[in-house]
Amino acid sequence: MIPNHEKLYRGVSHAAWAYFFLYFDINLGSLNILPDFMCYVLLWSAIGCLEEEERDLALLRPLCVLLGVWAGADWVFTLLGGTLDGRFRPMDLLISVAAIYFHFQLFTDFARLAARYQPQGEELDRSLLRLRTVHTLLLTAVAVLTWPFPNGTQFSLSGGALPEQITGLLLLGLALAGLVVALMLMFGLFSLRKYFRSTEET
Repeated sequence: MIPNHEKLYRGVSHAAWAYFFLYFDINLGSLNILPDFMCYVLLWSAIGCLEEEERDLALLRPLCVLLGVWAGADWVFTLLGGTLDGRFRPMDLLISVAAIYFHFQLFTDFARLAARYQPQGEELDRSLLRLRTVHTLLLTAVAVLTWPFPNGTQFSLSGGALPEQITGLLLLGLALAGLVVALMLMFGLFSLRKYFRSTEET
């Protein structure tokens, strides 16, 4: 089967911009004009464009729907002055685990795509795998810090309470690290997109 480079270009583009919506917020009052659910709308489109080339991506569709619906519901609740955080504790845990797995597997598939198309001597696939691992560790750390006390008041280690200020600093540090990694992941996807650019533009 001859790959459709135009379709691959479009799919990788949608995936790269998806992470812009996930990690950047612009608020007008209570309204975030870069809602997280748009990330999953774009990733759904990306999966549709790329699944013929990387068939494992199709397995991520149900998780993409779950995460998108949850993010959309949270956006609506926030718009109305509420939040879903902490309202459904088992569901919060399920969403956290689903998100960690979803993004881990997604970048595993992107790394496979990079390995297939990157010019000889380049190592974009290895870079994506390293960033994927760091990204996964950061998501896990945030989930661990926020799960026991969703309001961020305390975190317990070995029965001892961690002061709220320290927990806040840890979460801030993780958020900044996550932003850096997200930017690197976006740049990695834009680099992957270049492998299909010449065909897209002709």
